[in-house]
Amino acid sequence: MTGKRMKVRISFILCLITTLILLTEGSVLAKKEAEFRLDIDSLNLEEGVSTNLVFSIINANGCKDLVIDGLDNFDVLSTSQSTSTRIINGDTTSQIDVSYVLMPKKEGEFTLQGSINYKGDIRKTNSLKVNVSKRNDDVHNEEVKDIFLKTLISDDEIYFGQKIGLTYELYSRYSIESYGFADQIGFDDFMVNEVANDDLKGNYVYVDGNKYVKYEAKKMYLSPIKTGKVTIPSYKFQANIATSNFFDSSKPVYLGTTEKEITIKPLPEENKPDDFSGLVGDLKIEAEFNKDQLEYGDSLTLNVTASGNCNLEILDKIIKDGVRGFSVYETVKGMDESIENNQYNAKKQFEVILVPEKNGDIKIDPIYISYFDTVSGTYKKAEIPGKTITVTGEVPENNQSDNGDKTDNKEYATSQKIKINQVSYNMTDKDYVTLKMSKKGLLIAFIILIILILLAVLLIVLRAYAKKQDKELKNMYKGLKNSDNENDIYNILNDMIKHHYNISLKANSKDFIRSSIEEHEVADIVVEIINYMENKKDSSNRDNKYLKEKIKEIYNKIK
Repeated sequence: MTGKRMKVRISFILCLITTLILLTEGSVLAKKEAEFRLDIDSLNLEEGVSTNLVFSIINANGCKDLVIDGLDNFDVLSTSQSTSTRIINGDTTSQIDVSYVLMPKKEGEFTLQGSINYKGDIRKTNSLKVNVSKRNDDVHNEEVKDIFLKTLISDDEIYFGQKIGLTYELYSRYSIESYGFADQIGFDDFMVNEVANDDLKGNYVYVDGNKYVKYEAKKMYLSPIKTGKVTIPSYKFQANIATSNFFDSSKPVYLGTTEKEITIKPLPEENKPDDFSGLVGDLKIEAEFNKDQLEYGDSLTLNVTASGNCNLEILDKIIKDGVRGFSVYETVKGMDESIENNQYNAKKQFEVILVPEKNGDIKIDPIYISYFDTVSGTYKKAEIPGKTITVTGEVPENNQSDNGDKTDNKEYATSQKIKINQVSYNMTDKDYVTLKMSKKGLLIAFIILIILILLAVLLIVLRAYAKKQDKELKNMYKGLKNSDNENDIYNILNDMIKHHYNISLKANSKDFIRSSIEEHEVADIVVEIINYMENKKDSSNRDNKYLKEKIKEIYNKIK
């Protein structure tokens, strides 16, 4: 009887346990309903500013054919996918997030809604109504942003022949790891002079009482090649903000430059002077003779500085038709361009050396440079005042022509004393020119040529050797010896790859890293280390020695 009671009790307990398990499984299954959701950072967006959109697939494995209606109104800058599983009070939830970084193409109101094929049925997400407002570069008229981009042009209405300055400025209250344009910048309607990156500046500024770091992201000078209305398009810009996350040291933020329209007006033909220089804008001329009296055989210098907002590149010469009584030797000493207070400015310096051809008082007439003044809308002339120069001393008696008259050219007299016997022209064959040189001169020229070739080869060898001996990379690698922390070792690898390939392992995907590193063996090892760091719990048999050996392989291949 007792045995039967025990069997009944055991059966009852097993039945109870089975019932509880079934009830629990039923409860779990009941909670595992498929869900599809669309989320966005903000429903109020602005042109040229990126946002994040996430399509969440919850408890629905095996989905396909994901579509988001309305996405064609946005530029998709990047996509990524992540998978997660959560267990709360015995309730398991699996979730797949498909993330998009979007930038609006235009202003307006748009509706976003996702759909996906789940077990043969088309399931839809919630819909999002997104308002996109027009880009506003004036941050003083709106809530101050933590990061924004400004597009500055020196003038939006110019005459053909003028130059304008274009500057892209990045303002940030974050710590910026790197930045650059995601689009290739090009202009079909302008000739472009770009300022070198080493000459771009950065400094601290205050906007509405908030401290920002301002970077000159790009600066250039534009010269139009046609008249009418032309457009400087909007370009995508990426800034990588530093984070405290170990695996992702930075996160990208996408911005857009502001589209700018420029009106280029033709120059008036009425009253246009025949000697028009082509200069358009405000022109100032400063000129000074270094002396007003000199001895025959000496020279004087006329220093000329032209400045203003006109394109001084086309002003290549001050003296066009010579100066009576002087031989003229003119050189350009230098030219500078700048953007000051968002206005284009240029300065160009000339040095004119004047050698007198006779003695006495020689009058130098004023020199005029014609230009178009954009303020008055008329053609004007900038003047270099004339001057009378006194030349003392006697002209040599042998400086005379065959008829007994004195020649005005000092060089003529000097040239009578020089015999040029190294060059002659063989007129018997019009297709060839014969050069005769002394053996000594030929030997000297050959020796100089050999020396130049040896110097060039030595320079190439030294550069190649210096490139191979990358001291900074070597110092980074040496840091491994004193590093026992796995995270420190990985940071050293990240610094080495950044230094050599300009790629951050923590800010880019593995596919991007693999495609950006040309040496495939190096790329494979780097990705292997990334996988190890991401799945450390599955690689307990590996230790710091493994990491150091792999980094040593990388160093030996790239050093």
